[in-house]
Amino acid sequence: MASNLARVGCLGIGVCLALSVSKSARAEPEAAAGAAAPTAPSAEVLKEAGERYARGLSLYGDGEFLLALVEFERAYQLSNNYKVLYNIGQVRIQLGRYAKAKEALEQYLKEGGSNLSGERTQAVNKDLTTLAERTATLNIISSEAGADISLDGKVIATSPLTEPLVVDAGEHNLVLHKAGFYDSAQSVTLAGRDQIEIKVDLKPIPVAAAAKPVDVAAPPVAANKPARTAMWASWGATGALAVTAGVTGYFGIQKANDLETMRTQYPASRAELDKTEKQARTLLTISTVTTGLAVVAGGAALYFTLKHPSEKPASGSVAVGIAPDGVRLRGSF
Repeated sequence: MASNLARVGCLGIGVCLALSVSKSARAEPEAAAGAAAPTAPSAEVLKEAGERYARGLSLYGDGEFLLALVEFERAYQLSNNYKVLYNIGQVRIQLGRYAKAKEALEQYLKEGGSNLSGERTQAVNKDLTTLAERTATLNIISSEAGADISLDGKVIATSPLTEPLVVDAGEHNLVLHKAGFYDSAQSVTLAGRDQIEIKVDLKPIPVAAAAKPVDVAAPPVAANKPARTAMWASWGATGALAVTAGVTGYFGIQKANDLETMRTQYPASRAELDKTEKQARTLLTISTVTTGLAVVAGGAALYFTLKHPSEKPASGSVAVGIAPDGVRLRGSF
């Protein structure tokens, strides 16, 4: 059998993929993936191309269209034989990749030229007419050159475009990306034969303002901040401790007076006397301790004040006194 042309299943647009099962040197075009090509690949390369082409036929027959496409595309890369483009176009149609199928079949007609029969040319043109109903042209005009144009997560071109893109009809996610600019993303819905132009204005990402240089001649205010903080804290602690000492001392004296009165003016139980004595001792002890702490804090405050006299944080004075009617706090700031 010199050459048999088997038609294995019709594709979605009514065109059947012609697959050759020839075992002869006089094979039909679709079976000649390993035939001589203008680039004259080596015999070893042609052998691999023929094997991959045959594997593609087998995979297509098993319904493994994606794997068949991979083998056909690799066979074309190796052989550079335009005849494989027909099969590539037909399998892409089967997979719903209409824009890529249109590209392959147009290239097939261009490279095949006068070598194609009138019947084959007519069949391919019919396919292209149907594919035109399932594709659209998309022209992207970007405000910035060198931006990557991605469609459905895949980079397909870089701005500026030399010609509009041919894409499958349907809904797509369009993203333009360029370093130093915010990404521009939008959803695009295309119908068959649409010719859409989209203008994209990429917005630059603001550059962070440079840090203001420090004036070495300026007073080192920031350097003195910890010292000022310690100075104010020590004066605050001194005042608080002095107030505490005065208050507890006053009430301690009051309790001591109450205890003396209870002992001399009217009889009191032992428990009441002990309780009042304990309260007086506790208050007077607290007063004594806080007075000592106030002296220490005051010394620290005085040290920080004398160390930084220009700050003048404690120019006033604080005095705590005990009067018959309560505690009196006198001071000036």
